[in-house]
Amino acid sequence: MNSVGETVKEILKKTGKTQVDLCDMTGIKPAAMSKYLSGDKIPRTEILMKIANALDISLYSLLGKDEEKSAYEICRSALLARSGNELTEEERKDLIKLILGD
Repeated sequence: MNSVGETVKEILKKTGKTQVDLCDMTGIKPAAMSKYLSGDKIPRTEILMKIANALDISLYSLLGKDEEKSAYEICRSALLARSGNELTEEERKDLIKLILGD
């Protein structure tokens, strides 16, 4: 399974777009985008949605998940992420696990 960064890089290559183009489409700063694509920083759900929308793909596809089998996990991660700083350490670990597919 590809990471989010690998998936984005593949799509950018196929569409002839650059990381700078993606930054322009999403409003995400280049330094932050670089960290997201390299895996140095885990993007929040709202960032993932911006990237998926800019690339015209589903959040499921961006996360490398099977849409039918992963609806629960994706919905759960979105709900957890909406809690922001109110997440417990356990919930944060669950969210990271869901996003990374570990």
